Amino acid sequence: MMSNERILLISDLHAPYMHRDAVRFLAEVKRKWAPDRVILGGDEVDYHAASFHETDPDLSGASSELEAAIKQLAPLYKLFPSVEVLDSNHGSMAFRKQRAAGLPSKAIRSNREILDAPTGWRWHRDLTIKMSNGQQLYMTHGKSSIANKTSKNMSMCSAEFHFHSKFDISYWANPNGLYWGMHCGCLIDDKSLAFRYNKMDLDRPLLGVGLVIHGRPILLPMVLNSRGRWCGRL
Repeated sequence: MMSNERILLISDLHAPYMHRDAVRFLAEVKRKWAPDRVILGGDEVDYHAASFHETDPDLSGASSELEAAIKQLAPLYKLFPSVEVLDSNHGSMAFRKQRAAGLPSKAIRSNREILDAPTGWRWHRDLTIKMSNGQQLYMTHGKSSIANKTSKNMSMCSAEFHFHSKFDISYWANPNGLYWGMHCGCLIDDKSLAFRYNKMDLDRPLLGVGLVIHGRPILLPMVLNSRGRWCGRL
């Protein structure tokens, strides 16, 4: 049984458009913090070529993009053989397309089968767990860009993903206790054409992960050097 003493929160990989040092960074996080539970907050794949929105003609087609995503995720399968993944707007693209086409759910394979993921990877609509300090933690891909809004609505601590330029923790309290809400950034390659849509935004993606250590939230940034590579230090 998981102790939930050390929870690692990984956000928005968007494979195959994940930062090329993300796996090295995550390996070092695992070595230093030894998480006993790993949550991937959705958008594990991008499905850019299959999007409902305008796609970039200079990027790969849907088939080759998916193969590249599986190849990029493969090292993570070895690094984290047991992961709980949250449903998300990008990660659920195959199922959104299936519904849009009027096909029954039996007509499409599971996420695990599509991504050649290990049996220890399990998908959830959202997830609530009890942390090692006894408090509840609610996790969802992204309901609010205000860090503690979902926490207040759920009357428990919360962690959210989805918002690439949000990497923050906000506390609040009521007569029953102290609570917090957090956003966990992302691990994307911001230079990829898949993210051309946000190139004019002043707020840039914030790379990093979240940790919950005995019920206390921590943000761990992935600091890049002047060449856009991970600096190699936590």
